[in-house]
Amino acid sequence: MKTFGETLQKIRKSRNITQRQLSSNTRINRSTISKIEHSAEEPAYEMAVSLIRTLGITPDEFSYIRNNYQLDTHDKIIYDILNIAYNTETNKIDKIIEQSTLLSSDPVITRLIPILKGFKAANTNNLALARKLILPVWHDYLSKNETWTILDLCIINLIFFAFDEETMASISDQAIQTIENNYQFLKSLESSFLLNQAILYMERQDFSTAITSLNRALPLIEHSFRYDKLFLAKGRLAICHHNQKEALHCLSVLKEMGATSVHQALNEEITKFNNQF
Repeated sequence: MKTFGETLQKIRKSRNITQRQLSSNTRINRSTISKIEHSAEEPAYEMAVSLIRTLGITPDEFSYIRNNYQLDTHDKIIYDILNIAYNTETNKIDKIIEQSTLLSSDPVITRLIPILKGFKAANTNNLALARKLILPVWHDYLSKNETWTILDLCIINLIFFAFDEETMASISDQAIQTIENNYQFLKSLESSFLLNQAILYMERQDFSTAITSLNRALPLIEHSFRYDKLFLAKGRLAICHHNQKEALHCLSVLKEMGATSVHQALNEEITKFNNQF
């Protein structure tokens, strides 16, 4: 990994910004910038952030460049977790667990390991073990957070299956409200909570409320171009509207797309709610 100063200088030069210009825009003395670039001085956090943002990049991107355009192990694990779409992705989950063992002293990663193992247990239909692994993390940490971060929201979405119905309903409402208030750009994640909410109402035979959740999810899904989720939502709407032909059409499209996990989920739902047709 390059030093902070080496990385700062590399990015500054690549963007044709002089030390004088950087100094003028940050009000940091030019000689100080020179010392930082030659690793003769380490900047305070606020100064480092000011320099990085003035170069037109984010601190996360700066760290990525500093690490030779690679995520460090911690960030790679977080990135992979954020990109788990379904708990049936066992190979991906196994790799994340393997990577996590390298950071046994990292409190964030340590907290995520039982959740990942819970995914695996749920995939083998061992829901009791999954809950045993996951619920302590919820009770000891996530439920006590007054404000959920993006990582918190993604984790909650993935462990949704571990809760009882009443808790699920409460959590989904709170998560959706948090996204709408603080993270409006997380449209795909909001649609995931709405899809989870819809199947919860379907399980309760409250199909009219499920339709409301699904109709809220559709424009969000379309905005994120997630066609697997789009046809899952349309398939669930077809079930709610007693339209077997449309439900089977959505199932067929998912199969053609190669969306194996979603196809399997919708197929099971069509069978389960067969009395709707």
